[in-house]
Amino acid sequence: MGPRLLLASLTGLAVAGCGGGSGEPATGARPTAAPAETAVSAGAEKPRDDAGDINALLRERAEQLEFGKGDAFADTSTGGQRVIDRRAARRTRALSLEQVRFVADELQTSGERADVAVTLSYRVRGMKRPFRTQRRVRARRTEDGWRVTRDKPRREPLPWEIAAFRAVRTPHVVLLAPRGMDVKALSGGLERAYREIRKDLPSRDLPPSVLVIAARDARQAQLLTGRIAKGIVAIANVSVEWGPAPALEVERVLAQRLIVVVDRWRTQPGFARESTLVHEMTHTALDPDTSARTPPWLVEGLAMYVSNDDRSDEAQARAAGLGPSMKLRALCKPNAIFRLTGREQGAAYAISSAAAETIVDRRGNNGLFKLYDAFNDSRIHGSPGARTTDRVMRRTIGMSLAQLDAAAAGG
Repeated sequence: MGPRLLLASLTGLAVAGCGGGSGEPATGARPTAAPAETAVSAGAEKPRDDAGDINALLRERAEQLEFGKGDAFADTSTGGQRVIDRRAARRTRALSLEQVRFVADELQTSGERADVAVTLSYRVRGMKRPFRTQRRVRARRTEDGWRVTRDKPRREPLPWEIAAFRAVRTPHVVLLAPRGMDVKALSGGLERAYREIRKDLPSRDLPPSVLVIAARDARQAQLLTGRIAKGIVAIANVSVEWGPAPALEVERVLAQRLIVVVDRWRTQPGFARESTLVHEMTHTALDPDTSARTPPWLVEGLAMYVSNDDRSDEAQARAAGLGPSMKLRALCKPNAIFRLTGREQGAAYAISSAAAETIVDRRGNNGLFKLYDAFNDSRIHGSPGARTTDRVMRRTIGMSLAQLDAAAAGG
């Protein structure tokens, strides 16, 4: 294989959220003049600068995508990618993208081909916080220079790679909706949910504007995020950078969006629809404060408490044998709730709600938020899991995990 170039200077720009850059790999060496006897003659062929040329290509792609210029965007690619690029540029014109950047984090060349790990950042007009996502780009040297042969997401696809969306804007929400979909009720509900959370959680980092995608149905939602459990109505889709252990605090929010499965949301009663949007907007406000150690039952239980979704009676009925039940201890590992499906996931949400309500009953509203924030305390050691959860609980609210489990189940 050819040289593997880690573009430290460009990675730094990505972390800072800045654009531009020279596209030159950092060397750390001070430039010096070549000795006279080895000076390159004026007629000699200049050495190839693959890194510089490929980064110039990425800058060109960013500019043409931002302005929605289909032919010009397609001119940066070759083969089947040209068709994909024309469609992407056509769809993004309806969204009014801003500050589009393709930043190379890692570049590997092999002869006339290159493989590039890329961070794409952009804003939809009306957003204040950029959205960042990882891409894998392949390129080939042609007679016209380097051209992209493949540009694929590493995880979440971009909205315009799934369908043609239009942007509906309210003061604090940018809603992307499939063309032809009536989203008046949804956009109004989202704006009300934002205002409610800003009033109820004034000290939390609710962004000035929230990006929301209205997925037509579960199939479209899964194209955007991957598999979702049956019955899920909305998803807080977030990507963050974690700080060092033991606290594992969020150092930076890379990407944050809500996805609403519209055909499910519309069938809910009015109160449930409002509660769903407030629940997800609570996650949006608390994401920057959510340590990687915060147990999923607490993440979901707090959001259910804020959105007035009290399922304590259900949890107690399940614990009495009237349905599948769940222990908090089983819901302390990252993503534990979201690995469950069907009735098990219902049991997990019920006990999570009951746990949050129990903490508020015994330690007050402040006790619940004190516990939530305590997982960011670097003075408390331990990795994510039941043992650390128990330790944090004992130090902050004076209850063990087992005591809370029993109380939430009605014991």
